[in-house]
Amino acid sequence: MIGQQIKALRKEKKLTQTQLAEGIITKSMLSMIENGKAEASIRSLREIAKRLEVPVQSLLVDPREADLQKIVEEIEYTQGTLQAWEDDDVQQALRPYLDGEMNSVWQGKAYTLFADTMFNRGEQQQLLELYDRAIAVFERLGEKEEQIMARISQAFYLLMWNRFDDAIERIDTIEVIDSRSMKTKTRVEFSMLMVFRNMLYDDDLPSAIRRLEDTLDYMKRTKIYYRVDDVYRVIAICALYLKDEALVTTALEKAKQYTAFTGDVTMKIRVAMTEALYAIDYRKTDLLKYQLAVMNQLLEGSTEFIAAFEMSKGVYHALIGEIEEGRKAFLNLWERHDQWAKHGFVDQAIYFEGLLIGTSHGCGDEWIPLIEREVGLFPEGRFRSHLMSMIKKIKG
Repeated sequence: MIGQQIKALRKEKKLTQTQLAEGIITKSMLSMIENGKAEASIRSLREIAKRLEVPVQSLLVDPREADLQKIVEEIEYTQGTLQAWEDDDVQQALRPYLDGEMNSVWQGKAYTLFADTMFNRGEQQQLLELYDRAIAVFERLGEKEEQIMARISQAFYLLMWNRFDDAIERIDTIEVIDSRSMKTKTRVEFSMLMVFRNMLYDDDLPSAIRRLEDTLDYMKRTKIYYRVDDVYRVIAICALYLKDEALVTTALEKAKQYTAFTGDVTMKIRVAMTEALYAIDYRKTDLLKYQLAVMNQLLEGSTEFIAAFEMSKGVYHALIGEIEEGRKAFLNLWERHDQWAKHGFVDQAIYFEGLLIGTSHGCGDEWIPLIEREVGLFPEGRFRSHLMSMIKKIKG
């Protein structure tokens, strides 16, 4: 990269290799540098930059960096929204920037974004290797926060793949860092990672809630709010499994207050889906009907398949006795299993429970063998035991 910059600037200045190298390095050494076969010392770079009449920093910056930064920022801006880039589009945009060292934080970010597209394709090893490359870039550049965030993402993926030992190894690496030294975004993501661990593997929902409440207190103190709606939603989900209705409703109300303030449509959809889960769990059909109407309005014009929405529709129709409509929604959910099969265990558990509710109300049972097989791979804990109990009851 540096050699290419030197060569381009030398030709722009209409200098020969001999003219540029004279008194600094040998012509053959310059040729090797320009062709990427040798590295120049800092002293040599300073002298070469002076002769080329440019700042030495211009030799260290890849000219493609500005273009890559623009692409990365555009992808990140739409993440988690209905306008998010398709995986194929992300790969096509970023692939030209993956090879060759750019010495840039944006290349590190490109590695992580490209890796994320491999999750739904089940390409575990390639995903992890790209994250390792990103971590190496961030470490080399001294980008501590980016490095931690990349390690957190790796651990999240490993937990979702049920590779618990590998995940704990990475979590232990992060835990040696004092979380108080982390910036707000990083600290919140780390807390969510630990909550995920509490929920799935420790089967300790009270600890998960306490950690989430500590995270909210931290955000209030710093006056920097990040993923507040998600924090409240996860509290609500934990409270649902603990049968603490008061905490469920309080957490959902707080989440709605925040989304009303921001006006973020995607946040509103997520909160409506969580409130639909509450309505399902407590068989509040009127509330479920209302939340479906809210989601339908917010999703107007979107053709994206959303598993939680389809599941909620199926349960609603099943609960009010509209068996055929319920079955139609459940079949659509079941037939799209490949699209949500790689979601986290919590999401999968929710969709499976919806399908089992459908079965208990006469909407079909062809998905029972798949659910039984998939739930058997869940870690021991309340999610697995709850679903297995439902299956046992259905089977009589």
